[in-house]
Amino acid sequence: MAFRPISLVVLCLALSSCSEGGFIGRPQQYSGVWLDEFEGSTFVEGATGTPKTFPVPKKTDWFEWRDQPLLEAVMNERPEDGGCHDVLPVLVTFVGRRTYYPFGGTGHLGMWRSKITVQRTISAKRLGPSLCYDANHP
Repeated sequence: MAFRPISLVVLCLALSSCSEGGFIGRPQQYSGVWLDEFEGSTFVEGATGTPKTFPVPKKTDWFEWRDQPLLEAVMNERPEDGGCHDVLPVLVTFVGRRTYYPFGGTGHLGMWRSKITVQRTISAKRLGPSLCYDANHP
């Protein structure tokens, strides 16, 4: 079958919703736990408490935010490192967009399946002090 110009048009339309190889969803309200760590920013949708074990990145979202005063305030309260690769758990509610990356991952080293970008923070509350997961977490 010969390539036809219409095939190019169809391909362009199919990829028009892609950004950096990802498919961007509509803005919606999310709530869950954000786990902030060195070279990691994991969002566990629907969680209401700190996960007992570190979630697998391929089953969670990379949490991305800029210019969000409520999140900045939580980060400014962070104490000194507790002698480990510490993780700060934060209960968050926000409006944002999820971008799926079906042809690869996102975040540090492309380990996460998708990225959620915060557009407006509704609430942010620390779930206690920074904690240490097993040193072998992904």
